[in-house]
Amino acid sequence: MFVKKGDTVALLSPAGPIPDDLAIKNAQKILTQWGLKSVVGKNALSKSGHFAGTDAQRLSDLQEALDNPNIKMIWALRGGYGSVRIVDDINFTKFINNPKLLVGFSDITVLHSKINQLNIPSLHALMPVQFKDAIADEVLQQTQNAFFGKTFDYRFNASKYNKNSQEVSGVVVGGNLANLYSLLGTPLDIDTQDKILFIEDVGEQLYNIDRMMIAMKKAGKLANLRALVVGDFTDIPKNTPYFGKTYQEIILEHTADYDYPVFFDAPIGHIPYNYPLLLGEKLKISITKNEKVQFLQLDEADEK
Repeated sequence: MFVKKGDTVALLSPAGPIPDDLAIKNAQKILTQWGLKSVVGKNALSKSGHFAGTDAQRLSDLQEALDNPNIKMIWALRGGYGSVRIVDDINFTKFINNPKLLVGFSDITVLHSKINQLNIPSLHALMPVQFKDAIADEVLQQTQNAFFGKTFDYRFNASKYNKNSQEVSGVVVGGNLANLYSLLGTPLDIDTQDKILFIEDVGEQLYNIDRMMIAMKKAGKLANLRALVVGDFTDIPKNTPYFGKTYQEIILEHTADYDYPVFFDAPIGHIPYNYPLLLGEKLKISITKNEKVQFLQLDEADEK
């Protein structure tokens, strides 16, 4: 389900609109450098209110890419909001028989959740809209490795908020916290039991992060984890009145009853240094000799 040189990648807008074609041009440039071809969804530049075209237009582009055997990967141009409006109308029959990698994050968490329920991995990674910022060469290299199904392996500084740091491995699930919260109690609700749960978010008030974490705990999503991985929580608005806790302290409060490791500051989320994470596949987390946290994926898959 990973790409190889000469394969074709579909560039789509399944949720929010992109302002212009710059994201498309930047993505095509990167894909060409990596030896890949690209096609652009008919409605990738469409706009309809808050969305990249009507629900029908966005669904049509996504369905066509899922069904087309010549398309080997689908790369969402951006997130925003809108995937949840079309996910129930997607026919995954051909996709199940001929899986391909779906790449994106943020609102694309909805599609990740559905695809992972089908026991098919998907890639939480950079989206072309982020190329307006300078992307580190290391992030691009790790992303390229992930696209091609090669081992990707990166390290980051251990946070002072980390709890019970130890080596752990398991299947990783999750994504954007607000989207996971919105799916609680629905058929798209994720199974976190005996999994590594990953969360990240952007622009959320501290009180709302608190509310979402409480709901996740009440729904049993924080119990019986292998580990909790916390990516970047960026652009948090000033809380009025003063909330009294950081987002890290909020998360630690609601996981205090559990003894699994909690790792903060994973370089994943709404940030230019957005490293890849393969959802629905095994992640190995280690602590290096210099006290950095190491993420390793696809070491076993490379041997297949």
